[in-house]
Amino acid sequence: MHRMNLQVEPARAQPESPFTGADICTVAGLPVRRGQRGPRFEQDRWDFTVVDQLPRSVSRGVLIWDFSEIRNPRWRMLAKEYLTALCAPGHERVRVLPSAHRVPRTVRTCHDRFQQLTRWLNCLTTQGVTSLEEVTQHHCTVHLAHRCARRDADETARSGEGSSQLVVVQVLQELADYGELFTTDRYPSGFRPWGGQFAHVVAGVSKNSGENKTPPARAEVMNPLLTATLFLIHTIAPLAMALRKTCDTTRPQPQGPVRTATAARFEQAIRAHLTSGEPLEQDEERAVRNKLTHGWDPADPLLQVSFAALALEGGVRTRSGRPFRPGPGFLRDPRTAAVRPLLEQAIAQVGIQPRWGRQAELITRADGTGTVPWTLPITQDGLARLLGHIRTACILTIAALSGMRTSELVELPLDCQLAPHFHGTNRVRHRLKSKVIKSRGHGGSWDEWVVVPEAYEAAGVACQLADPGAAHLFPVHLDLCRRYRDLWAWVNSEEGQRLGLPRLPDDAITPRILRRTLAVELAHRPGGLFAAKLQLKHLSVTTTEGYANRPGGAQALFLAEVGKEEESRNLSLTLRAFRDYQAGRRPSGPGARDLLTFFASVERQLEELEVSAPTVKLSDQEVINLLAHRAGALHLGLANYCWFLDPGKALCLKLAHSSDRTRPLAGMCDSARCPQATHHSCHRDVWASAAVSGRAFISKIGRGQKSERARLMAEVERAERIVAAIDAADHGGPRGTDQ
Repeated sequence: MHRMNLQVEPARAQPESPFTGADICTVAGLPVRRGQRGPRFEQDRWDFTVVDQLPRSVSRGVLIWDFSEIRNPRWRMLAKEYLTALCAPGHERVRVLPSAHRVPRTVRTCHDRFQQLTRWLNCLTTQGVTSLEEVTQHHCTVHLAHRCARRDADETARSGEGSSQLVVVQVLQELADYGELFTTDRYPSGFRPWGGQFAHVVAGVSKNSGENKTPPARAEVMNPLLTATLFLIHTIAPLAMALRKTCDTTRPQPQGPVRTATAARFEQAIRAHLTSGEPLEQDEERAVRNKLTHGWDPADPLLQVSFAALALEGGVRTRSGRPFRPGPGFLRDPRTAAVRPLLEQAIAQVGIQPRWGRQAELITRADGTGTVPWTLPITQDGLARLLGHIRTACILTIAALSGMRTSELVELPLDCQLAPHFHGTNRVRHRLKSKVIKSRGHGGSWDEWVVVPEAYEAAGVACQLADPGAAHLFPVHLDLCRRYRDLWAWVNSEEGQRLGLPRLPDDAITPRILRRTLAVELAHRPGGLFAAKLQLKHLSVTTTEGYANRPGGAQALFLAEVGKEEESRNLSLTLRAFRDYQAGRRPSGPGARDLLTFFASVERQLEELEVSAPTVKLSDQEVINLLAHRAGALHLGLANYCWFLDPGKALCLKLAHSSDRTRPLAGMCDSARCPQATHHSCHRDVWASAAVSGRAFISKIGRGQKSERARLMAEVERAERIVAAIDAADHGGPRGTDQ
């Protein structure tokens, strides 16, 4: 028998990770500050605080990834490989994966993925799962339901936000997409959570479709809000900052040897107040809180008195040179107890009042009804709060008039005000610079916003209010919701009402709401982005130019939102014109005949629908569907509707010899002669006002200016004919021609 040579096959070694020994920042292309090194792949704690050019909105907690939080050591390597692949899609082993992302994910996004991945893997560990090979769809469904069901203090379940659900599903599915890269564990072959369904479908989140869910702010909120913020910036801010400068000049300590606090010195200071009639100085709020902490009776009438001011006035000088601060037993000391009766007498006779702002300058109230002191006597703590409200006003004004996101507001540097550009007489373009973070790669990129003067001035005031040594206008943690609630309370308080500020409704205000409101406001102006340059003067003209300045750039999504609002507005106006037609209120103007013919055809189609489906009640949606094509051609002129169906008939394009035939030139519109223009009852006031003001101007022209008088008279007569035609058509009379 031959002896068989049996060889034992060695245990299969675990394959080495493609990222072994790598510097994560180098692999991901993240710049590191000079002299620093990024985390190594093998480390269980990745520290990205060494990364340079990070956005200010990224907090320190986002920059520390502790993989030891994953309880199963086997899965820590998998987590590192997954997150490295998200950061470095160009790596030679990652770019060959068919389902891998092709755009590098930011540190903030990867940290979100890390948190969700940690929860998922620890959830599996809790259920006794030791390998991803054991994972089934049931595990995924249970985990998603668990993450979506949050508990309040009373243990009642509530639904999680759609965006959070989306990230949960994405992480679970991406572990399958990157499975070929993992060296320690992976899902079973062919398994992908929820199969081929997209993550947004599973999470029930609409993907860039439908109307923006952020509601715009009501006019009842925006009008008083901007009134309050601009009043604070233009009127209160200069006076408040001047008072702050005065407060910063500390009162000098008495010169000479140390003088202890005695009853005689306090009595000297108190009698000086009784003689002059000047109120005693009220203590700072933080000092009052300190007194209460050290045992002062809250009902003590002397609690609000500033003994530091009295000591200074009495010549008391401490050894350290700091202001005198009485302890809890100060007035019980036999040496000073005799002061109490005299001090109580002084309080009854001259009172207690904050030192600052006693002779405040008079200003005109915000509502224009009389003058008042710009502030009542105020403590330094109260002044600090007022300056905080002014800073909040600056933030709200810039956000409301520029549409900046929070990440862009916190990136505004101290020198964000670029030099104004002058384009002729009374034509100035104001610009602010900041960084755009969203969709701009690591660190974002510098961009410019053309803004109205109010936003530009708000940035200047915010620069003066910036924290000492700061490089940016606003703090990195910009909790605008909390700041707005504080401002809301102040505006609605007695002080705000004393200044004549309108009351603010109890509505929520966020940067997203302000951005949405600006988009809606621009879209609902005549001609949208184009005619707003002529119609809205400096407020929205320059804002519109700022968003149209670089099409496809940082404001591309904003412009798309404005376009949607303009389309919605056109449908609403067309439907209203059709309902007026049904009620017997006809349009007038050269294009009225074509519009009436179209409305008649729509009416016939509606009658046919009623005949074919008599049991179905028609809604506005059926009418809108029939009007949609005509609504798409609607452009708002200064005092007319332009139905831009045929560029060849557009009088404005003919007069301008324009090569761009995609839209009318609203500034050159002559609606009395253009065959595509109509006048409606909403335009009557504009024409009537033009006729009245024209006749008033003619009455002031000298007799020698016959040609000018004849020209103006022709314009007035044309305006009066248009008004008469609108009235006749609106009351069902014969259709005017406005010729």
